[in-house]
Amino acid sequence: MISGKSKRIKDMATLRYVKTPAELQEAAENNLEFFDATMQAVKVFYKTTPGLIEQLIPAPLTVADDPMVRIVMSRVFVDLHDGLEFGAATFGVNCKYKDMEGIYEITMPMEGEGVVVGGRETYGEPKKIANVEASKDGDSCHASVERHGIKYIEFNGSVKDEAETSSFTDQVFCFKVFPSCEQNKVCDQNPLLVKIDMHRKQTVNLNLDGELTLRESPVDPVVDLPVEEMVSMTWEEGSSSSNASVMQEVDPMGYIPFMHSRYDG
Repeated sequence: MISGKSKRIKDMATLRYVKTPAELQEAAENNLEFFDATMQAVKVFYKTTPGLIEQLIPAPLTVADDPMVRIVMSRVFVDLHDGLEFGAATFGVNCKYKDMEGIYEITMPMEGEGVVVGGRETYGEPKKIANVEASKDGDSCHASVERHGIKYIEFNGSVKDEAETSSFTDQVFCFKVFPSCEQNKVCDQNPLLVKIDMHRKQTVNLNLDGELTLRESPVDPVVDLPVEEMVSMTWEEGSSSSNASVMQEVDPMGYIPFMHSRYDG
């Protein structure tokens, strides 16, 4: 004889796996991916060994005239319900799409499953769950990214001087693609090249002196792009908002060499 009991908090006629029109409308109005936010961040640009960045950029993106790596490690604050705070980082390289300059994001470590899943499914952002810190105490600044017990990106520095604040938009490029459910296919549909317009309005912009450390990590091999020359180091505070659009479909066979790193670890 098999028996079972289950306790229901809500009314027996309510199936919480199915949302009502009112609940769907509320969810759309509170979609984290489309909320404005405030942030504080350490941003670093550096030059690496010539020829490496060229190998990292999938077509139809091309290498920038002056190739550099960009790292941003931030704390993000969203005015949602009781307030939401999380760490967010990006590791990418500057690039071009046709005549448009932008950033190709290689990996985007983030705190929290909701932040990771939403960005991956909405924009195709290569997000992974990680611990991300970014803080300023007086003139001292610290930022880091840690996964699997390895703090593989770390910055320690101090304020050098103030810089002029500005409002600007970063064009960020990602590939929206998911593996196929069939073994003889790479993906079920052609990958989409997505451009995300990241709108920034600075309230604080400080030049920093400091040291960036990249450490070996099997599934986050940032050390494969060693620091050859520091270009800029800044502490920024301000607001952030974004919108996105699909630029074109991409040949899946050309994207295969770059796809695996989205899912490692």
